[in-house]
Amino acid sequence: MFLKEFFSKPIDIDHNQKNKNQMQNFDDDLFWFILDNDRLHKEHFFPISKKIKSLDECGDRQIYELFMPMVVDGCKNFYEDKKMSGRMNKKFPQEMREGICKRLYDHYCENYGLRNKNENL
Repeated sequence: MFLKEFFSKPIDIDHNQKNKNQMQNFDDDLFWFILDNDRLHKEHFFPISKKIKSLDECGDRQIYELFMPMVVDGCKNFYEDKKMSGRMNKKFPQEMREGICKRLYDHYCENYGLRNKNENL
C-alpha cells in the first residue's frame, strides 16, 4: 500500500452516471408536478385535448408543440414552488421541455385514449 492511496481523493468513475440520474430525477419531479397541477389542466390540457380530437391529420411535432405552453407554465410554477435560483432557461433547457411534452402526450395517450384520428396505434 502506498500513502497516496490513503490520502488522495477517490476517483469518481461514475460521475457522468450520477449526473444523468440527477437530471432524470429532476425531469421526473417536474413531470409529476405538472400532472398533479389542477390549474394547468383547466387552463391548458382541456383545450389541447379538444384540438387533438378535432385534428384530421397532423404530425407528432405539431401535437407536441400544443403541450409546450402547458410545460412552460408548469416550469414557472415549479421554479417558484421550489424557490429555485438562477436563470430559468438554464434550469429548464429546450430539450428538457420538449421531452416533457412528449412524455405528457404519451401519458395521456396511454391513460385517456388521446390519439389523433389518423394515427396508427
